[in-house]
Amino acid sequence: MKNWMRIFLLCSFLIGSTVFFAYQSLNQFNNALDNLSASYTAVQPLPNTTEITSLISSSTPVETDSSVFSTSSTTPDISVAQDNTDPNFQLIFKPNKEGVYIGCTYQISWLASTTIKSLETTLVDAGTRKPTGPVASGLAKENNIEANSQGLKWKVGVVWPGEYFISISNVNGVAINEKSRVFTINEMPRGLEDEEQKNLCEETGGNLF
Repeated sequence: MKNWMRIFLLCSFLIGSTVFFAYQSLNQFNNALDNLSASYTAVQPLPNTTEITSLISSSTPVETDSSVFSTSSTTPDISVAQDNTDPNFQLIFKPNKEGVYIGCTYQISWLASTTIKSLETTLVDAGTRKPTGPVASGLAKENNIEANSQGLKWKVGVVWPGEYFISISNVNGVAINEKSRVFTINEMPRGLEDEEQKNLCEETGGNLF
């Protein structure tokens, strides 16, 4: 029994000595590392984070896209658009019951809510509903209206006598469908003197010129 006690005490002593020695060795090792770190810091201090950021910013070139600040010298093309406002156009052409005569000049007028600058006109046969050409009828298809003028002069061309009407298909670039009432185109009687022809034209609301 005494031998076992001695063995136990001896083992306890050895284990305690080993633990104490290991603790002392580890403590000395940590102290050595701390001393080494302090020595390195004293010789070469660590750079400040703010200084590192400032150094990187100052050493990095900044490229500026000159196209962002460039000003285009091209002037935009501003074109004047055609007036396409609804003109509220109303044709006024009302010859008397006798109609009109070939060779006489008559006034075609209108009412509108805006200044009329252009007209597209056609003389149409009331029976066949076929248009009469501008050369034969004397009525041009496209007409540019003079400023401050609200009328168009029409010298009746050489067409077959009969019933006709005037059609307006476009006003200031706006498509419309305006028609005059049906009227009669008469052939100028033969053998009349100029004065007699003039009187006949005036009696029907026109003139000889």
